[in-house]
Amino acid sequence: MAEKSFKGELSGGWQLLKDSFYFIVKKPIFLLPIFLLWIVDAVGVLYFRYWWEPPTQINLIFLTIFLFILLLSYFISLANVLMLEFIQQIESAEKISLAKAVTETLKNSWKILFISFLWAVMWFILLVIEVLTSRKRESERPKPSLRDVAKTLAGVNSPLSWLDLGLALIGKLVRMTIFLSLPAIAWESKGPISSLKKSFQIIKTHFTHLLSVYSLTLVATFIIVLPLAFIFTLDEGGVEIPNVLWTIVIIYIGIAWSLQIYLEQMTVGMLYLWHLKWEKSGGKGSLSSVPKPDLLDNISEFKEIKKITGV
Repeated sequence: MAEKSFKGELSGGWQLLKDSFYFIVKKPIFLLPIFLLWIVDAVGVLYFRYWWEPPTQINLIFLTIFLFILLLSYFISLANVLMLEFIQQIESAEKISLAKAVTETLKNSWKILFISFLWAVMWFILLVIEVLTSRKRESERPKPSLRDVAKTLAGVNSPLSWLDLGLALIGKLVRMTIFLSLPAIAWESKGPISSLKKSFQIIKTHFTHLLSVYSLTLVATFIIVLPLAFIFTLDEGGVEIPNVLWTIVIIYIGIAWSLQIYLEQMTVGMLYLWHLKWEKSGGKGSLSSVPKPDLLDNISEFKEIKKITGV
C-alpha cells in the first residue's frame, strides 16, 4: 500500500509538469513577461562582464552585485505573482483582466519584496561561493562577440565542477521554495512570513510530490538545453559557427531560461492549489485522494473550494 501511494505521488508530479507544458502550448503569452525579464538579466550580466568598472572597495562591489540580484529576484517574483493572479481569474471563472491582475500584484508588492530579499540573500551567498571556488581566472577583460555572449549567457565560460553542480541544485531548491510561497500571497493574502511557513508546511506534508516536481523540472530543463550542448561541443571542436546561428542560440537561451522559471513556478503553483483543495476537503489521506487541478478543464477550482468551505 505504501509503495502504491509513493508511486501515486510521483505520478502526481509528472501530471503537474505535463499540464504545465500543455498550458503554455495553449497560452504562450504567459511566457512573455518572464522572457522580458531574461532580457534584463542578460543585459545586466553582459554589462558586468564587458563594461563594468568595479570600485576599489570590496564592500561596494558586493553591494552593487547584490542590488542587481535583488532587482532581478524582485522582478521575477512580480512576474510570477502576475501569472498566479491570471490563474486565479481562470480558476474563478472570471474574465481575464490585465488591469486587475496588475493592481492585485502591486498591492502585494511589499510582501513580494520581502520574499525577494530573502531569495536574493541566498542567491548572493551561492554566487560568492561559486566565484571564490572557481578554478578559472581571466587575465584580461574579454571583448564582446556573439560567440562570447552566447557562452556567457549559457554559463559555459567556466569549467563545470561537482561543487558548481551542487550549488546549482541548491539554488534551484531555494528558488522553488520561494516560488511555492508566492501563491499564499496572491491567493490567500498571507503575509511574507506566513507565506514562507505555508511553503515549508507543503514541502513537509507533500515532500514526495515536491521531490517529484523538483526532479522532473530538472530533467525537463536538461532536455531543453541539449541542443545548446550540441552547438557548444561543435564550437569547442573547432567548427566555425556563423554569427546568425549564434544569434539564434542567444534567443534560444532566453527561451530555455524562461521555460525553466515558468515550469518551476507553474508546477509548484498548481501543487499549492492541489494542497489547498486537499486542505479544505479535510486534509486527510494522500494528496491524490483529491482530484488534481487542471487549468484547461471546465472546473473553476476556486469556486469549488468556496463550495467546500461554505464561504
